[in-house]
Amino acid sequence: MLFNVALFLALSKNGIGLSIDSVNYFSAAQGLWANFNLVLFDGLPLVNAVPLYSFLLLPAYALGIDVGSFALFLHVLFFNVQALFIYFLLRQLISDKLILWAYLALMLGNYFAFVQVYVWALTEMGFMALLSAWVYCQLYRSHATFWCAILFGLLCMQRYVVWFFLPAILVYWFSQKKSFFYVAKQLWLGVLLTGIWVFRNYQLHGNFSGEHQLLQKFALASFTENLNNLIWGILNLNPLFAGVAYYLFALLVIGLAWLKADGNGKVMLTLLFWMGLSLFIGLMAQRNLQMSQLPRYISVFYVLISFGFWLFFEQMSLSIYLKRTALIAFAGISLFLLINKALYFKQVGLGTKASRAYWVEIDNVALSNYSDLPMLSNFPDVVWLKTGKTCGYTKYSAEDYDVFAKRNVPGQYRVIWFKDSSREMLMDEDFLNNNADFTPMYDGHWHKIGTLKIGSAY
Repeated sequence: MLFNVALFLALSKNGIGLSIDSVNYFSAAQGLWANFNLVLFDGLPLVNAVPLYSFLLLPAYALGIDVGSFALFLHVLFFNVQALFIYFLLRQLISDKLILWAYLALMLGNYFAFVQVYVWALTEMGFMALLSAWVYCQLYRSHATFWCAILFGLLCMQRYVVWFFLPAILVYWFSQKKSFFYVAKQLWLGVLLTGIWVFRNYQLHGNFSGEHQLLQKFALASFTENLNNLIWGILNLNPLFAGVAYYLFALLVIGLAWLKADGNGKVMLTLLFWMGLSLFIGLMAQRNLQMSQLPRYISVFYVLISFGFWLFFEQMSLSIYLKRTALIAFAGISLFLLINKALYFKQVGLGTKASRAYWVEIDNVALSNYSDLPMLSNFPDVVWLKTGKTCGYTKYSAEDYDVFAKRNVPGQYRVIWFKDSSREMLMDEDFLNNNADFTPMYDGHWHKIGTLKIGSAY
């Protein structure tokens, strides 16, 4: 209930947060409903992400519901499903006298996830709900291999990151002396669905995971470089790395708690430790890892990895009254941080540039000029949100002009350039200012509009 209130408070100003990824999922869902084709707002097929979230958004378009509001409904549903399975897991591990406070104290992990993904229309929230259910079934309903396989298949279609967990899952299964037949029964659906999806991607894009090219991004040198950047960021008390520092500390505590644990606790800690470590290593070994995105990437495991704290705490030789007092203190701190952040979001919004509310003052009349021309923009996601029309990206800063020209059909284009600095390092404005083929037509408060000729000579 408290998290539902916090979510409502945080999103009451501008609604659920929309990033470029969010609009990718929305437009893919719209394309799926309109012509049974997962096409994004820029006219390209969905290949950089798996499609389950877009399928879940289909009812919004089928029923004529605002897709942002429907995404918020899904988030509330996902959170409460996750909360239910977290409670089921705690019931197996924590004494009844402490379970309420242990449940509330887990909010510290929830706080970091709240900031990173709970308030955004992204795939992580659904992934966390499915992952919590899968962990519960693995630990306490392992005989239900059919449902475990179904959950793993859904996880594979929700986020690629599930494959970073697979080495740890295999270690866990074989440490439990599971047979190869058992492993095959658990993985068959996920492997089948992923195989179909990546084959489709290869047919469309020439590789299996779009621009991510996951198998080509791993390198030991990248792991060393990323780890060095992370350590210095933490030592310099950079707030960006607060969530990652919490994650690593929780992983250490899980290892310490494992030394003294037995029974259900030891089995669970084994699974969580290897999963947490496998995810971290898989992410850190990637070339061109954006450290600013790392907290979001690990957000799917913030809550589950927090179990280590409370299992370690349960092992301590303290009276029930001291334990309860300490848990109340942890819960109080977590709730304070959570509500304070929710009120901050309520006051100033999420700062997202793709939010419908943020761009509400954009001149739609100006946007409709030259509507017969194909469109390009530095914020094509915003153009799609405002007009529902396909819009491609203008030239990237790191892109050669001939490459930009070749990815567009020769002809006349309408260019909508938004006067916003958040993408100034990504998108190249100079190519407009210094391009004789660009003809300015409109210059307003929010954006400027003109026509651009892209010739076959490029």
